[in-house]
Amino acid sequence: MEKPLVGKLLRGLWVAIIIILSLIAIYFVVPLVYPFLIGWFMAYILNPLVNLLERKGRMHRWLAVSLSILIFLSALSGLVTLVIFRIVNEIQRLAVFINSNYDHWLNDISLFAKSEMMHRWVEQVTSFYEKFGNQDTVDTGINSVGGRIAETVTNILQQIAAYMVTFVTALPNAAVGLIIAFLAAFFISKDWHKIKVRTSNLMSNQVKDSVGAIWIDLRKALFGFLRAQFILISITAFFVIIGLLLLRVDYAVSIGLLIGLVDLMPYLGTGAVFIPWIVIVLIKGNYTFALGLTVLYGIILIARQLAEPKVLSSSIGLNPLVTLIGVFVGLKLFGVLGLIIGPISLVLGFAFHRADVFRDIRRYIVHGYYFEKANRE
Repeated sequence: MEKPLVGKLLRGLWVAIIIILSLIAIYFVVPLVYPFLIGWFMAYILNPLVNLLERKGRMHRWLAVSLSILIFLSALSGLVTLVIFRIVNEIQRLAVFINSNYDHWLNDISLFAKSEMMHRWVEQVTSFYEKFGNQDTVDTGINSVGGRIAETVTNILQQIAAYMVTFVTALPNAAVGLIIAFLAAFFISKDWHKIKVRTSNLMSNQVKDSVGAIWIDLRKALFGFLRAQFILISITAFFVIIGLLLLRVDYAVSIGLLIGLVDLMPYLGTGAVFIPWIVIVLIKGNYTFALGLTVLYGIILIARQLAEPKVLSSSIGLNPLVTLIGVFVGLKLFGVLGLIIGPISLVLGFAFHRADVFRDIRRYIVHGYYFEKANRE
């Protein structure tokens, strides 16, 4: 084998090893340093306010940082308290509503079970099995289905209990991590300019340009993705509120805002509210209202599917088809997290491409020289 080809293969193997080791290091290191990553992110978010207080308020850097973190912590605590208070209030109202309507719902179910339509269904099923099966087969099938349903319900309850135990046991670690994150945010923000200069001095001009281009794209992707989700849940809430107002539903605005938040749930989305609602209304025999809810649910689904690729593409700078492919592939590979990992991975890949990272790697594998020599040539 010729020496140039051997050199290319060895350099390609070396690049592959570096990439694999980097991914492994990220996988194992991130869980150990996540409080400091959160602290860096908070410092980055608070940096404009810190600079403003330092410049306009004539404050020392440490005082401006302390005041900014205090403002952020107060706003966050107030928001969390408000959300918790609202959730508790709604749960109490829901409990009162369920207690006051429990007997009425049982009566409706009993009437439905004794209704003529239910008797016709039972007669049709019975006649079908009398013609094509035997009673033992029917009993076995019913018992099998019942056993599977009971097993499924048991598994779901066990998973919920396990999640609750995991959540409760994780609270102390989360509290410690949050405290460390705030301390890290303070020290990082206080020495922001020094850290920026020292980090910049460690990199060549070519690397600084590449990292800067990648960071700009990632920042656009992050805030663009949050902006896109806000737009999508706003679209959902708008259609729900308008539809419920037309259907003359009480508390249409509150229900619409709640369903807009539920729309963030992967897979289920608005169906987690609309499908049980439609089924309950059908059981109660209000077919007109059920038809209205079904039409409204269909409109929301269509509007969401039409708007999502366009909104995501305009917010994170990707083609709608490419964005759709990234969402689907990410969902298949990583599950729920793939809805975020997919588009962000695409943005990261395009950022590397625009920063000529892939070109530089190819140049190293083929020709064997680095950025500086490439620049001189």
